[in-house]
Amino acid sequence: MWGSEHVADVAIVGGGIAGAALATVLARHGIGVVVLEATETFTDRVRGESLQPWGVAEAIHLDLLHVLVEAGARTVPRWEQHTLDGEPPREVPVGALIAGVDGSLNLSHPRACDALLRAAAGAGACIYRGVTDVRISVETGGAKVSTRVAGADLHLAAGLVVGADGRGSTVRRQVGIAVERQPAAHHVAGLLISGVDADHDVVAECDEGLFVLFHQSAGLARAYLCVESTRARRYAGPGAAERFLRDCGATAYPGRDAVSSASPAGPCAAVSGTDTWCDEPHAQRLVLVGDAAGHNDPMIGCGLSIALRDVRMVRDLVLDGSLGSADFSPYASERRERMRRLRLIADVSAVTHVEPAGNRPARRAMVNGAMRAFEPEVFGLLVGAFVGPEAIPADLVDERLLARIRAAGAPMSAVTDRAKDRC
Repeated sequence: MWGSEHVADVAIVGGGIAGAALATVLARHGIGVVVLEATETFTDRVRGESLQPWGVAEAIHLDLLHVLVEAGARTVPRWEQHTLDGEPPREVPVGALIAGVDGSLNLSHPRACDALLRAAAGAGACIYRGVTDVRISVETGGAKVSTRVAGADLHLAAGLVVGADGRGSTVRRQVGIAVERQPAAHHVAGLLISGVDADHDVVAECDEGLFVLFHQSAGLARAYLCVESTRARRYAGPGAAERFLRDCGATAYPGRDAVSSASPAGPCAAVSGTDTWCDEPHAQRLVLVGDAAGHNDPMIGCGLSIALRDVRMVRDLVLDGSLGSADFSPYASERRERMRRLRLIADVSAVTHVEPAGNRPARRAMVNGAMRAFEPEVFGLLVGAFVGPEAIPADLVDERLLARIRAAGAPMSAVTDRAKDRC
């Protein structure tokens, strides 16, 4: 029964990056926070482990950067892009794009989650791990949450429930918030490896798609292959890690031999390269953050940055007294546009590098040439993945770019049509 329930200002379902970060920053302001996390121990899975510069800026605004650095996160000041056309590698100075941000930040996801949960507990949040069967009842005057912890029932009354419980969010399903989904045309396979190190991160073309390498601390790195969905099964089951590493040896990266001979340090798996989003990630006395509110295609590595932007916006609204559904409309509006812009960036990357096409070399030549020449139409859009989607000029958020990339190498009549498009 509810007569003996515990009381909290905010109940957060999910103690991953978004949930633990929000718990920390709210508890620091004296908000009574309870976190309900399903896992007893965070384990390695294929998921986001890099903060883009705009995500690092969010961590600074939230005063969480030191928590991540002390947990072993590594700052990387530059990326190198390697192409199959024989051109010299192109340097991306990610440490010089945003004032006060020294680069992107690579971190072990389990260690980051643990560190943020410890920070939340240290700030006064109450943490429950190993919870099961979370049930939510939202009313005008508050919310009720029931769950089981260590075989016992736990009942909470909260002023606000935050769903931070990932892509398959039970919170989202229980309150009936609709999620939109873009069909997946590719998959992103990943593997944690040991025995490789460099002072920069890597993006490299390969015949099958795109290779990405994020260096962590202690000789660890997370390698990714973005490939057509028909190849996803190659990276599952017995021998998956060996097949993955062998495929990493067929990229444009000069250090590919070191990668292909590296030792697996975790499981190999592939996730769909798709976008999901909620037009209104909120309801009365409830709001969604992180992947529960919709996720970006992991191909462009913005998932953690999205989560920390969500945390900052929701924190500010909660501190201003937001509890009702309409109170979170500013967050919903900003997130809707943010995800739309990031979706286009990911689509451009996928159409250029992964989408099945006979003219893939021409597509890559078009986009790579535009990036090297700093052409606004392409460079001004794609740089938004590093500096933040809000920095993209509105006129560049134009899906017609996808058709022009798909037509790369077409006869002159198509080029003339493109010129007309731009007039």
